[in-house]
Parts: sequence; structure tokens; C-alpha cells
Amino acid sequence: MREPIRLLAVFLVSLLVLCGLAGRDRLTRPSHDNHYSHLAAAWLDGRLEHEGKPPGWCTPARAGANSQTKPCRRHDFDDWAVVWTLELRDGSTVRGYPCKTEACQQVRKQGRESWQVIGEGLREFERGEIRSREDTWYVSFPPGPALVMLPAVAIWGTAVWDVLITCVFAALIPVVLLRWFDRERGLIEGRGRDHLWAVAAWTFASPAVLLGAHGRVWFTAQVLGALCTGLALSAGWKGQRPALAGLWFGLAISCRPHLALALPFFVIEGWRANPSARTRVLAGSSFVAPLVAIGVVLMAMNYARFGDVFEFGHRFLEIRWQQRMQEVGMFSTDYLARNLQCAFTLLPVWQSGSPRVSLHGSSILLGAPWLLALAWSRDRLPQRAGLLISAGLVAIPSLLYQNSGQIQVSYRFALDWLPMLLAAIVFGGGAKGWAFRGLVVLGGLWQIYGAWLFAREPARLFVTEPRGWPFERELE
Repeated sequence: MREPIRLLAVFLVSLLVLCGLAGRDRLTRPSHDNHYSHLAAAWLDGRLEHEGKPPGWCTPARAGANSQTKPCRRHDFDDWAVVWTLELRDGSTVRGYPCKTEACQQVRKQGRESWQVIGEGLREFERGEIRSREDTWYVSFPPGPALVMLPAVAIWGTAVWDVLITCVFAALIPVVLLRWFDRERGLIEGRGRDHLWAVAAWTFASPAVLLGAHGRVWFTAQVLGALCTGLALSAGWKGQRPALAGLWFGLAISCRPHLALALPFFVIEGWRANPSARTRVLAGSSFVAPLVAIGVVLMAMNYARFGDVFEFGHRFLEIRWQQRMQEVGMFSTDYLARNLQCAFTLLPVWQSGSPRVSLHGSSILLGAPWLLALAWSRDRLPQRAGLLISAGLVAIPSLLYQNSGQIQVSYRFALDWLPMLLAAIVFGGGAKGWAFRGLVVLGGLWQIYGAWLFAREPARLFVTEPRGWPFERELE
């Protein structure tokens, strides 16, 4: 089969399956969590902030009050950041977010208010010192995917079908991977079939199934981050196209900032592929230039919104875990054991005649068992160290993050580092034979089952946390 036909066939099959899993109802309307459409619309209006209250926002009615306020439902309002502008008694203004720690709650009982003030840190205000307060809402997620949404939003506004856009870009990832594998390894000795099974592993036997088929702000960011990561790895392989590698790597970071930790692969590969000092400098400059340009734009946007070049806004999320985030931190070793359990050992339970999972999903080794092929991927591979080191580094922030990536079928944060491990398997010879294919089939059955129910009957998929499962206190 000629390469263009082969690639087109892979794209169409992937797209049809993902769209089928999503279902017509989801494909032909904006998702509940189309934050990137709203961010793109703000840019088109010349704003960095959201105009007015975010979609789904409502004021909770007080218990026992005779209020006509619409009741709040959690799924209508999720993961929006808010910064408050406080006008003080002396006429000055400050911007910040209320402190919600236990200690600050005690201060409030004494008649004072504690705020995390941008540029100052924790600050207490006496009763009456704050004359007025005004809320400004933001999309706190890294903005890369909004750039992709921009043309469609310019035409259709925030009613654009963001789930369909996510499906399209998710279907491009196996095309990128297949072209990379075919180009570097050729199609002799059955490698063409091995490569097809490898992209099937990604598309149907990994968290990419759920994320690609269902859109929403969190999933779309990971899909586009994975697409840009695949393009960056392909361009940087053997140091062939350093400028393109830097461009795609920068765009990947604009979707998922911690992907910057994959830098060792590009450094090692660039050093290995350029034996002379002169060529190393030229290649390095070509790689760094687009990366720096994208980084400067991201940092300028962060500073304009939050007064900190490294702050994307998650510190200001209006979510119920704010107390934990402020007391323990957004990233902490305190979360490591629970996240390791979610990633590698959490298993479904059999209930009412079908397998069901915690809100935190199941082990990635159940959803992507083909990862075991790393054990027999022993062909000579100079890039192995760079791939494995980068994958390990990229995994660390998610394992230290304050939640598990919930709501999911299997550990979705693995999608950030799976491209590197899949490359190590394919180029290391681990995708040969029926063992790998059998593991792909097993993983695919579980992932597709979960993705199908996720869109149609989530009550048949998820169960209330039984004792001993991670984060059980969050449901109390």
C-alpha cells in the first residue's frame, strides 16, 4: 500500500472509531467544559480575561432561605480561575485570592480576612479595610489549544463543536507516529504490520481513546500536547530537523508545560547527531530559537494576567480542593503514594454483572498492558536512554500533583509520557510478534469499553469509592 493511502486509511479508521465512541450528541454541540473556545473568543475580543461570569456559574442558595437562585450543579461549573481586585480604605487596590487554610479560617472568626495577594504573599485585612471587591475570571489552562480553536471560534463563536475538533486532532496522532516509524525503520520483514499494531496500541489501547473521543478542556490539552510531542520527537530523531523539533516542542509545552522535562531527549540526540562543535552550535541555535520565542509569549501572558511569568493560574482555581492546595501545595510528595496507586495498582471491581472503576480509573498496566513489551525491547537503540530519561522526568510532576487526573478509565496523565515509551518499544524491537499484539487487544477491549460507557452510561462505569481506594475522603 502506498504511503499516502496507508496514512489516510489510518486517519479515517481512527477518526471513525473516535467519533463513534463520542456519539452524535457530543460531536454536534459544544462540550460542558469548552474553556479553550472561550479563551479563543476572549483573544478575538482583545482580552486575556473571560468576560463576566464563566459558563455554569451560579450563586449557591443559602440553606433555609426563600431564594429563587438556580441551584448549582458541580458539572455545570468546573476549573475556572478567579482573581479578586480589592479596593482598600486608603484608596489603593490589590489583586489576589482568599486564603482558605484552617489557620486563615480561624483568623476570619476573629474578624479579619486573610488573602494571598499577588506580588506580596499572605496579607491580613482588618474588618472594614476592604471597601469593595470585584472578581475577574480566567481560563487558567496553558493556552496552546486555544490557538488551534481560534479559526473555528472566529467563524462559529463559542458554539463551535470542540469535541469534534479534538477527535480530528486525536486521529492525526497515529498518522504522525506511523509516518515516523515507517520512515526510520522501513517496511521490510513485516515491520509495516508491526507499526500498524503500534499505532493501534496508542489509538485504541491507551488513555488516548477516552481523551480523543470526549474532548473537554483537560482532555483536549493532553491530546494536542501528545500530537505536538510526537511531531517534536519525529523531527528531533537523529537531530534531523532541529528547528522543527524546537517549534513542535515549544507548542507541546504551550499545551502541557511539564513536557519541558522531555528536553534531555533533544539535548542527547542533538549532541549525538552532531560530532563537531560548530554543527552542535548551529543545531542547538536552530532548536532553541522557536522554543525561546514561544516561551517568551507564554511568560508575557502569565505576567499580564497573574503578575508571575511562571503562573498559568491554577493557584486561583475556584475548586473545593483549594484548602488542600494551600495547606499542602499543588505539588507535594504527600500525594505520591496515592498517585502511584492510581497509576499502577488500582483495579476495577465486579459489580452488578459488569466491571466498574473508581473515579480515579484503573492501572495503566491494565489499560495499556503493551507497556510490558519494554522488557523485551532489546534491539540496539542509541536513543533508548534519552527516551526513558525524558519519559521518567515528564511523569514526575503528575505523580506529585494534587489530584489523580480523575474522572478517567485509566491513568490519563500517562498520555504525556507514552509517546516516548512507545518509541522505545518500536525502535527497540518490542512491537514484533503475537505477544505484543495480544496485549494491544486486551488493552483495547478495556479502553473502548470504558470510553463507550463514559459517554452513555457513566453510572454503569463508575462506582462510589470503596474503603481503601485513593482520595476517598474527598467524597465525604
